[in-house]
Amino acid sequence: MALIARFNNSKNLFITMYPSINGLSREVSQFKREFRRQIRMLIIVALGFTIAFTWRQTVFDISQNFVKFITKIQGSSTLSILTSLFITILSLLIIYVVAHFLKTE
Repeated sequence: MALIARFNNSKNLFITMYPSINGLSREVSQFKREFRRQIRMLIIVALGFTIAFTWRQTVFDISQNFVKFITKIQGSSTLSILTSLFITILSLLIIYVVAHFLKTE
């Protein structure tokens, strides 16, 4: 019984003498949690980029056909520039609308 009491006293003494060890375990736990969150975000972003890259040509072709239908331009360089401009403006409008509706205020 005295040995157990002595062990408990030395353990409390150790924690009292080195309180930073107790805080260190909390910091390691927080680091692990944040690390997992960041890895999960990295995987989501990488997959999102892959999906966007896959659909890039399809979106460009559909937009190009739409711009060609509206403007009746046949030149490939001019049509390509107008299509890129159309996609940019459309994307900016979508970003603006989404940002407006997801406002936290």
